[in-house]
Amino acid sequence: MTVSQKLAREVVKDPASAHMTAAIAAHVARVANMPLSEADTEAARRLLLDNFIVSLWGATRPWTREIAQWAQRFAGSGASPVLGADWCADPMVAALVHGTAAHSFELDDTHDETLSHPGAAIIPAALAVGAAAGAPQADLLRALAAGYEAMALLGASAGGMETVHRGFHPTSVFGSFGAATACTCLHAYARGEAVAPDAMIAAWGHALSQACGAMQFSAEPGGGEVKRAHAGFGARNGVLAAEFARMPAVTAPRRVAEGAYGLAALFGGPLRQVEPAGTLQIRNISFKPYACCRLFHSTIDALREVTHGFSTPVDSIESITLSGPQLIADQHMLRRPEGSMAAQYSAPFIVGATLAYGPRRYDAYGEEHLGDAAILGIADRVRFELSEELTRSYYPQHFATGVRMRFSDGSERASVVVDSVGTPCKPLTREQILAKGLGLAGGAATGERLRKCIWDGGQGARALAQALIPRR
Repeated sequence: MTVSQKLAREVVKDPASAHMTAAIAAHVARVANMPLSEADTEAARRLLLDNFIVSLWGATRPWTREIAQWAQRFAGSGASPVLGADWCADPMVAALVHGTAAHSFELDDTHDETLSHPGAAIIPAALAVGAAAGAPQADLLRALAAGYEAMALLGASAGGMETVHRGFHPTSVFGSFGAATACTCLHAYARGEAVAPDAMIAAWGHALSQACGAMQFSAEPGGGEVKRAHAGFGARNGVLAAEFARMPAVTAPRRVAEGAYGLAALFGGPLRQVEPAGTLQIRNISFKPYACCRLFHSTIDALREVTHGFSTPVDSIESITLSGPQLIADQHMLRRPEGSMAAQYSAPFIVGATLAYGPRRYDAYGEEHLGDAAILGIADRVRFELSEELTRSYYPQHFATGVRMRFSDGSERASVVVDSVGTPCKPLTREQILAKGLGLAGGAATGERLRKCIWDGGQGARALAQALIPRR
C-alpha cells in the first residue's frame, strides 16, 4: 500500500478512529521536538524561498495593497514586521497580510492530497509569531515542518476532494490547523519547553471553531478575489487559535478530527484513517511554475506535448477536449471570467492564455487580458468530458488530466499527464524557483538576496521577516 493510499484509506467502524486526533497530535509533537535532518532542512528552506518570492509578487496586487492599507490602523500593536511595509504590528495582522499576498498570484505551493496550499497559511503565521519572539531559524523550520505535517494529516482525515465538493476551500479550512500548529510550537520553544500533544489539541480545538472559506468564488464570473484572503484567514486564525489555547478558561473540544461535529463531519466526507508518511510532508509538496489553479498544471504540460512544445499554429486547432474529474465541470468551465481570480480558475481561459502567450506569462491572467480576443477565441474551442478512469486511478493523490486536440485537417493528437512539472516526482530546482521571481522589482538580485538570507542559519525569524520589507 502506498503512502497516499494509507492517507486516503476510509474508516469503516474502526475503533481506532475514536482516538485519531490524539494519535495525530502525538506524531506531530514528535516531529516538533526533534531536530530536522539535513534533507528536511533543505526542503523547508526551499519552501521559504518559494513563499517569499511568490509573496513579493502577491504584494503588488491591488487586493493585497488594500488589505495592507486597512491593516495599517494596527501599526505599532506588536513586533511582527508586515510584508511590504515599514511598520510592525500584532502577529495576527502580519499573518493576514502575508497570507493574502502569498495566495495572490496562484503560484504558491500545494499539498495535492488535500487540495490545499499549506505554505500560504503556515509560513506567514509562523514567521509573524517567530519574528515577534526572536526565534532562531532552526526553531522556525521545525515549527514549519510540524505545521505541514498537521495540515496534511488532519486535512487527509476529512478528504480534500470531499471538502471542495461540500463547498469549502481547503486552504482556508485546513490552513487554520497547520498555522495553529506552527504557532503552538514556537510558543513552546520560546518558553524553553517541549511541544506537548495536549497543547496541540487545544489549539486545534480553537482552529475548528475558526475554520472558514466558501467556494462560492469559483461559481461566479466576478467577485472572486476574496479567495486571495482565504490563506490570510487561515494564517490569522492559526495565530489566534494558538494564543487562545493558552487561556485556561477558554476551553475547546478535543475530538477535532473524529468528533460528531469535527473536521470531517463538518467540512469533508467520511472520516478517513491517516498514517504518517515515511518522510515528512515538507518533502511531499508541489511547487507551481504556472500562475493558475494547480489542477491544470498537468493540462498545460499535456498541451505542450500535443503542440510539440507550443509550436503548432493556433489557427490550425479546431477543438480542444479536456478530460479529468467532475470537479472541472462543476467549478472550472467558466468561459468569460470577469476577474483575475476567475481567469486563473477557468479551464478554457487557462488553455487560451497558455496557447496564446505561453505557460509562464503571469500577466496573461490580469484584468487587461480578460477581454483578449486571442485568449477567448481559443477558450471557445475548449470542451470537457468526464474521465472516470483518471478520477478512479489518480485522484486526489495525482492531478491527472488529458488533452485531445483536433485539427482542421481532421487529424488528432492526445496526451495524458499524471504528474506535472513541479510535483515531487518532477521537482523544480532551486534555480527554477528563483526564476519565478525574475519579474519582480530587482529581478535576479532580489531572489539571490532572499536565497542568501534563508540559507544562512544565523538569520532568525525576525531577519527573515525583515527581508520581505522593500529596500529604499
